[in-house]
Amino acid sequence: MRIPFFNPGRHSVALSLLLSLVFILLLFTGLGVFRLYFDFDWNAGADDGQLFSLKIRGGNSFDLFSAKSLGASFWLSQCAILCLAIIMPLFRPVGAALLSLATVVGIFYLHMNDGGSVAAVPVEFACLSVLVLLCLYTLLAFHTELRDRRRFTSLMSQYVPPELAVEYSRDPRGIGLAGEQREISVLFCDVVGFSALSENMDSPSVAIWLNSYFSLVSKIVVRHAGTIDKYIGDSVMAFWGAPSESNSHAHDALSAALDIQQELSQLNSQYREEGLPEITVGIGVSTGLVSVGNLGSEYRMAYTVVGDTVNVAQRVEEQTRLYGVPIAVAGETAEVLPDMLFRELDTVNIRGRSKPIRMFQPLGSIADASPETRQMAREHRQAMRASKAGQWKEASEIFSRLKDDWGPERMYELYLHGIAQASAAPADRGVAGTDSRGIPGVVAKSALGTSRSQVS
Repeated sequence: MRIPFFNPGRHSVALSLLLSLVFILLLFTGLGVFRLYFDFDWNAGADDGQLFSLKIRGGNSFDLFSAKSLGASFWLSQCAILCLAIIMPLFRPVGAALLSLATVVGIFYLHMNDGGSVAAVPVEFACLSVLVLLCLYTLLAFHTELRDRRRFTSLMSQYVPPELAVEYSRDPRGIGLAGEQREISVLFCDVVGFSALSENMDSPSVAIWLNSYFSLVSKIVVRHAGTIDKYIGDSVMAFWGAPSESNSHAHDALSAALDIQQELSQLNSQYREEGLPEITVGIGVSTGLVSVGNLGSEYRMAYTVVGDTVNVAQRVEEQTRLYGVPIAVAGETAEVLPDMLFRELDTVNIRGRSKPIRMFQPLGSIADASPETRQMAREHRQAMRASKAGQWKEASEIFSRLKDDWGPERMYELYLHGIAQASAAPADRGVAGTDSRGIPGVVAKSALGTSRSQVS
């Protein structure tokens, strides 16, 4: 049979002992076994200059062993209060309040049927003892509940966003399998050449190596108010704009990407000292509509995001290896950040998506960019326009100069190779930004223009 409000916990025994001790102190105080006397004298007119004196002395006004019998009703009342102190922690506060009320009713009943004898301790004091025990238990239960909730929230926040962990700790019934459409920004960060780097390391070293990398990336994501979605092998997936809505999710995601790239050098210095291989990462960022929420089944679920934007971010991250750049963002991300300086990389098709995407490399804030960087960016845009217009000679000359003066060489060699192929024979074009011979989109004479976010 299920007992209403019965909820024993790991602290129940300790609380029972504490409440029992408090009850004994209350009983002895009520009987006068322990008593303190305070004497206060005002000596303002004394010659010695002492303004007042306070004296505290102990006394014993009740001898429990030589006193007359206190009566059966008195001891039954005290036994009832002691039992209440012992069993109260086994119940929730509501149950404890009902038990306290029942105890008070019982105490009054015993004294009303005592035959009119005068109790050594008034019945009001017994009721007051019950009230003190109930208040003390309620405060202790509230403190324990807050502490357990903080522990639960701290543990759960390692698996879901902290905002959701707090919400779930308040109302577990709020956990449901429902998603919503929302515009967010997604980031993928992946170790370049992980298999080759880790094959010569033992398992403990790989764990230390990866954990330091995950800690760095996670710390930066959280610093920029992002949500860590999952760790996939050596990759980190994070997103901004959920569960808390944000109007700066694209800026925050890109800022996190730039900080990861900048602070990775410090981690590599630590790796060199420990004899571990250094890490190079590729980062992809995409912005768009996704389905976000608790997704899964009744057996297991996770707060995550799904949609085309997630796929684009992952595919853009993969392209960083081809073009030799540390960070690449999709065109949708670049378009909502007019204060950032971007270098267009290419227009490509990705697996699972019919519409081509434009990719850009972030170069930092336009306001913080040096005059040399701005000049290089203008020349790069000029070469992009020339290549899309089929002006191969002009594009080749600028790309060659940028390859030597700016880099990365791999990217400009790819452009120059594509121009050589495109100028050798007519291009057999399909969709804009693609070429049947594998020529990069920027030299396939597509009709796409440059992003307004590039303009410095």
